[in-house]
Amino acid sequence: MNQVSFAWLRMTCCVVLFGGIMACESSKPADDNKKAVVADTAKFYPINQFIADEMRYVDLRNFLIQENLVTNKDTVSRNISKDEFLAAANELLQQANWFMAHKDLFTESIFQDLGTDSYTINYTSTNANIKHIDLLLNQQTNLPKRLFIRYSSKAGDTTITQQYSWIANQQFGIGRSLKTNTGYAANSNKTILWKKQD
Repeated sequence: MNQVSFAWLRMTCCVVLFGGIMACESSKPADDNKKAVVADTAKFYPINQFIADEMRYVDLRNFLIQENLVTNKDTVSRNISKDEFLAAANELLQQANWFMAHKDLFTESIFQDLGTDSYTINYTSTNANIKHIDLLLNQQTNLPKRLFIRYSSKAGDTTITQQYSWIANQQFGIGRSLKTNTGYAANSNKTILWKKQD
């Protein structure tokens, strides 16, 4: 065997040996911390990312944005700017961010609805002001269709309940109700929707 053939054989053996070592290294299981992160992020749907994506989608397009505000029996409708839209939507985003940072306070359950080709992920808590979150996902795409968040708190003798809703690519809503021990009640419901300009 001449020197060129011997050198080629030696280099080929080194490449095969190095490749085998790398294959063994890459087949090692991930450490426990990586497994915990995967398990943690896989369990809860990132609803804050869903809202942020929807906000960005509207912000980057030339939609006509309308606000309908119902307070007790009065209704006011008006067109609003993108800045007003983003400010109102940010209230939902803050609730979603708080939920994602405190997932340990919530339990998760999943319900499948064959009639609507969707399933609902439900998060509940008895230890947080956010009491319920319902996320309706398309069964085929796993993309959100609707999101509902129920928030409840007390200030003195007043119970404050806020209902947040979001319908993908269409609208979101913020409903508020105040009730006191003396029977006083006040309600408001704001719906913001967007559509292409005529």
